[in-house]
Parts: sequence; structure tokens; C-alpha cells
Amino acid sequence: MTGRDALNIFNRAVVRVNSSDGIIVAIGIGALILGFLVDVFLVRLICVLVVVGAGILVYAVLHSRQNEGGVGAPTPGALNNSQSQKDEMKKLVFDDFQSFPGGKYVVESDSRSLKGREDQLLALDHPKPSPSNSRLHGSPSVKPEVQSVPRDFQVSDFYDVDSAIYRGDAEPRTEFDFLLNKVLGLIKEVVIADTVAFFWANREKRQMVMEARVTDKNSFMASRRFPMGHDLVSKVAESGKPMLLSEVNSISESELLRYYDSPAAIQSFVGVPVFYSNPRETSAVEQPVAVIAIDSRVEDQFGQETLSLLGQYTKLVSALIKTYNDKYDLLLDAELLKSIRRLQEKVRNDFSMNTILQILAEETSKLVNLDFLSIVLYDDSAHAWVAGKVVNRTNESYLISQQAIEFPSSIVGETIKHNAHRQVDNLEMPALPRYFAGEKFPLKGSFVSVPVSSLNKCYGALNLESRDKYNFGRQDIEILYRLAENTASALELLYMQEVISEYVIIDDATGSYSKKFFLQRMDEELLRAEENGTELSLVFVTIDKASEIASRYGESGFERVIITLSKAVRASVRVYDIVGRHDYNRLGVMLLDTAANDAYVWAEKIRKNVSALVITLEGKSFSITISTGVCGALDGMKKEEFVGNTLAVLNKAADAGGNVVRVF
Repeated sequence: MTGRDALNIFNRAVVRVNSSDGIIVAIGIGALILGFLVDVFLVRLICVLVVVGAGILVYAVLHSRQNEGGVGAPTPGALNNSQSQKDEMKKLVFDDFQSFPGGKYVVESDSRSLKGREDQLLALDHPKPSPSNSRLHGSPSVKPEVQSVPRDFQVSDFYDVDSAIYRGDAEPRTEFDFLLNKVLGLIKEVVIADTVAFFWANREKRQMVMEARVTDKNSFMASRRFPMGHDLVSKVAESGKPMLLSEVNSISESELLRYYDSPAAIQSFVGVPVFYSNPRETSAVEQPVAVIAIDSRVEDQFGQETLSLLGQYTKLVSALIKTYNDKYDLLLDAELLKSIRRLQEKVRNDFSMNTILQILAEETSKLVNLDFLSIVLYDDSAHAWVAGKVVNRTNESYLISQQAIEFPSSIVGETIKHNAHRQVDNLEMPALPRYFAGEKFPLKGSFVSVPVSSLNKCYGALNLESRDKYNFGRQDIEILYRLAENTASALELLYMQEVISEYVIIDDATGSYSKKFFLQRMDEELLRAEENGTELSLVFVTIDKASEIASRYGESGFERVIITLSKAVRASVRVYDIVGRHDYNRLGVMLLDTAANDAYVWAEKIRKNVSALVITLEGKSFSITISTGVCGALDGMKKEEFVGNTLAVLNKAADAGGNVVRVF
């Protein structure tokens, strides 16, 4: 044992003794000193006996106390000291929060809190033996107490089992709404609010649009939007700064809180802005894109610490907005590419003006919210800009197909003239008419006109109208431009094809005359027949159920069918007879020096030959039938009358069910 160990034992012994023990020890020490100083044997013997007796007495007292309270049991002085520590601790706990003028403190004791403090103090006086100490002293080890769970938890307590976002690929809007509602619900629980709502700030339409809300109130507004004004939410959106009200005036509550249809007895309000920076825009973030509004029926419910906490949540919401916008842009770009692909495929299969305009109207209606649509193109025959296609989704009167517009003194005329889009967010006060002066259409909603132009020429305008103000945004206009550009490319090819066809004599597919030269030869043969007094007959041939064949085998399949028909017709005519393609599904044959009766016999022969043909497409074999109209030329008959009479009997043959010949 070292000297330090002995000193520690002595110190512990001194601590354990009280005042009465000290008297006995003092007597023993005094007797020991007296024995050293007096050189008398009897006196020394008495002093030794006193010292031994004092030691035995002190040992007996200490041993008795160990049996009663254990080593280290607090003495009365120690208990007094512990009590003073508890009083001091109680003071330290409450003084910082309950100060009053004059330096006085009021402590309202809580029995549970004081009991807990006493337990802590007793734990300091009587430390629990550690596992190692227990083993040393031979006492049993203390096992940690396992608290029982108050109720049975299910998977649904930790995971949204039935949520739609976990079923396949969720739409960006569905995923955003799900996560936003989760954030709002968390805010409501943390700040103890009655309502937490998220509003978009639509500055183009001057509206606050409710996206999501978590509320205990039944009086929350039924609609999703309200106009920007002097309410608290609008002020946060306009200023871009948070707003905190500890006490809401009940008289002006309906004006301050526009998102309630009726007063909700709100006492506290806090609104924080949500900012977002579009990576495509280089401008600095100045105005918020949304506002989170929070309220409570408790007065002075929110404070500066609430604003600091909400700042973290708004950063999280901003990140959600960025993720949503990125996914939505990708989705919208994908839908736009699909629309352009469908437009190109349908135009490729049926390269005509009607197909181009129809598919443009269909794809535009899928991507943009609208009530009316019109496509204005130039009509050479009318020498005016006219509506080539009109879509009306309402029961209201509107522009009709083939109706002319005023150029350039109209919104559409300005679009075509300057080859730039025009947008009117509110039609109540238009500077120009939409199409022409005196139009009787209702003046309400919004209107946008986008040019249909290529690099070389403006072919017209794509026009959309909605009964809602501020309906068309920047993204809508970008979509319209992409669709209009692809349409313009198709129109350019169509017009180039028409120009080329002016100089083409032979139709590439059928090997017969083109329509233009077929009609030119008709003028010549009518004049020759009249001058020479000879007969001339015209025969028109069409394939029955052509639309069914085209829908089943595609346009390329139908072209192969009409090529087969053309070969059969050209193989049956004389060298000087004239065969031409008069239309998409119509072949024309001029039989020279042939009367109408003889032409009828020839047509019957062709009808039977064609019905016996077997055509193979895509591994399937089938036969076709034709309808035929025959007309003989009369003296002085013009080309238009000659063609009209033949078409009339051809239509009668088709109406009769086909596979028949009719003579005018």
C-alpha cells in the first residue's frame, strides 16, 4: 500500500465520522500524546488502554452504521447538504424563465419534477453498481429494463402502402402533390397550426392558385384560386418577404385571409415566400413563385423561431419544385415529340391539305387547353386569307370554315403580316378584331395567334382562344411554334409538289397521265370530235371500299392496289385511247371514236376482269370490285359538263353498292 492509498483511507474515514465520533477520537489521541510525554509506567499503561478502547469503540460504531444504512449512508449533515443542493438546482431550473421586477423569483413546484430531482440527487449519493463492481462485490448483475410498446404498429404507420406514386411510373404532378402534402402535414404538426396551405403566384393572370392544403377547417375555400389583392397571402407574394401576425383582427379576417369562405376565428398567421430559379433563365431571383400560409386559432402562436424553422421547409419545397419542373419539361418535350411524329406519319401516309390541317388541330388540342381553334391559310381561288380549319368546343357562335378574314386589320392579319405571334390575355378591350370587323363572337377570355411559317414563306396562322383570361402562357406558345413549324414544312412540300405537278405529264404510281394533262387532252379530244363528227366517251373507275383497304393495309398498300387496277385498265385499251389519274381513287379513260353503248360494253368487261383479280398484300390475298360511270360526249359539250355528267353516274354506281356500271 502506498502513502497515497493510506491518505485516501484516512480521508474516507474522516468523512464517515460525525461529531460524537470525533470526541472519542480526540480522547484517544490525547491519551496517546500523554503516554509519550509522561515517563510513568502506570500512566503510560492507562493511556494505552484508553487509546485501544477508543479505537474499539469507533470501530464498533462505524460497523453498526454499515449494517443499518450501508457504507456511505448520508449523515444528517449530508442530507442537509443534499437538500440545499436540490433547492439550488430547483432555483437554477426555474430562475432563468421566471424573473420578475425587483429580483424576486416565484417557483411553482411540480411534484413530478421535484420527485425526479430527488431521485437524481439520491442517485448521486447512491450510485448504481456497474457490472464490473457487481461482480467484484458478489452482487447479482442489473439487467436493463425493456419498455413495452404501447400499441401494435403496422407497415402503414411507416410506409404509404396504397399511394399511387409507388404503382408504376407516377406522373410528375402526382409525385409533386404527394410530396408537397407530406411536407405541409409535417409543418402543421411541428408548428401546431390549424391550416397549412400552398399557393402558386400566377402573375400573368394576377391570381393566387391553391395547390395543396392540410387543414382542420371546414370553411376552407371551395375554389382553387382567388385574385391577387390586399390579403396577407398576396402581400407575401408581392413583397417576397415573410409576414407574421400575432393577432388577427376578427373584423378584417375575411379580407386578410381570402382562402376561407367564412370567418374561421383565426388569431395568428405566418406566411413565407417560396423562391425558385429556372436554370434556363439567367435573371436573378427576385419574386417568389409561391407562398406557404399557416394560421392558428391561438393568439401569438408563432414567433421568430417559427420563421427560422419555415425557412428550412421552403428550401425543401424549392427543391421539390425544381425536380417537378425538370420532370414536367421532359414529359412535355416527350409528348411534343410524339405529336410531331404522329403528324409526320399521317402526312406521309396521306399527303394532302385536309390531312395536314386535321392532324395539326388534333395534336394542338391534346397539348394545349383551348375552347376554339382556327387555321387560316391563303386561298388562291378566293384571293383572300380564309379559315381552312375551325374547331369549336362550345355551343357559342364562332368563325366558320372557309370564312374570310380582314388582312391586315385584324389580330390574325397582324400575325401573318409581321410573321410573329400575337397574344391577348383579356379580350374585353381588344385593340383589333380577332378576324374581321363586326364579328359577333363574345368578347371574353384570351386569344393567341402563331404564324405557320417556314424559312421562306408564311403560309398562315394557327389561332387559339379560351373563355378564361390569361389562359395561354410562354410554354403554350413554344408548343404552338414547334407544331406550326412542322406543319409549315409539310405545306411547303405540298406546294412544291403542286408546282412540280404543273410540269409533270405522267403519274409516277399508275404510269398514266397526270390530272392536269388528262384534262388538257380532254379539251383537245372534245374539239376534234366536234370538228370531225366522231364519237367520244368518258369512263371513270373507282375502287369500292377504298377507305377500308387504306385503313387495313395503309396508304402504301392502297397505292399498290390502285397500281394493279391501272395495269388492268391500260392493258384493255387501244394505243390511242387516253388513261389518266383524275383523283386519289379515280382513274379516267377517254375512248376515242367510241359511242356510249360501246363504252358500256368495254366497262363491263373491265369490271369482270378486275373482280377476278387476286391481290396479295402482307401475306394476305383478297379481291376488289370497282364502280364505273360512263358518259358519251354531245355536240357543243364543254369539259366541265362532260366531267360532271360522268361523275354523277359514277356516284350512283357507288351508292348502289358498287361492282356495277352506270351510263349517263
